Amino acid sequence: MITVPRIRRIDIAILLGLLGLAVLAQPVRSESFSDKLTRQLNSNAQRETQKQLDRGLSVDEEAIKASLPEGADRRSVLRTRAALYEKVADFPHAEADFNALLGLSPSDPAVYLDRGYYYLRRQRYADAIADFMAGARLEPRKTAYPYALGRVYAAMGQHERAIGSYNDAIRLDSQDARALLARAEAKINLERYADAKVDYNRALRSALRSSTDRFFAYVGRGYAAMVLEEWDAAVMDFDRALEIDQNAFNAIVWRAYSNERRGRVDLAIEDYERAITYDPADAATRISLQRLRSK
Repeated sequence: MITVPRIRRIDIAILLGLLGLAVLAQPVRSESFSDKLTRQLNSNAQRETQKQLDRGLSVDEEAIKASLPEGADRRSVLRTRAALYEKVADFPHAEADFNALLGLSPSDPAVYLDRGYYYLRRQRYADAIADFMAGARLEPRKTAYPYALGRVYAAMGQHERAIGSYNDAIRLDSQDARALLARAEAKINLERYADAKVDYNRALRSALRSSTDRFFAYVGRGYAAMVLEEWDAAVMDFDRALEIDQNAFNAIVWRAYSNERRGRVDLAIEDYERAITYDPADAATRISLQRLRSK
């Protein structure tokens, strides 16, 4: 039985609860527009998970099985353990468990999706593409696979190819909010701001389930409006984004700039002052504030 050193068995249930293991099949955000805008978004669960790991916890197969619902099979154990290995940066064992899981369920497309996202997180793009394409062959009507391929191409900086994959997902489901949001992001990266706004509008009319996705949509649409010099629309979207995350530095600074351009210097000064409290070392914000105060 393989065990991870330094993890106490008694903490396994706590660790599993904090991990949020459903993340394995969730979209992975590439180093892209959204990430650059919102790095300050932090997950309390992620921080708590890291605290548990830093204390040196211990996990083995029996402990994992005991923490899962009654009747959980070996596939559930392998999927869970792979996630734990990845969290403690034991990548060879994580990959071994994904491979073993695939050996048990070679016709399960979800396994290809899980392992594909693992490869994407490891920046093994060719392997990720191969797994997502294998999953798509098994489940050709599901949007998850072309969407996932788009995430790989976005991570590689190939935004036109990413848009092509998102188009495939949207053809399967015209209301796929995450594909619409991701396509808008790709268009922002290609400086196609008006087109991006159309996709942000469609995404916001669809079912964006998480507050994080809504945040990205409002900040992205606000950014596009700002670049297009639609100042009132930009401010409105940054307002909505800041209702979700009041500490989002870029949204604060861009709202300040948009307010300045539409003649609301008083509001711009308030936001620049607020931004400086979050990042006192940001020279551009200090210069903007000094310039407005000197008027």
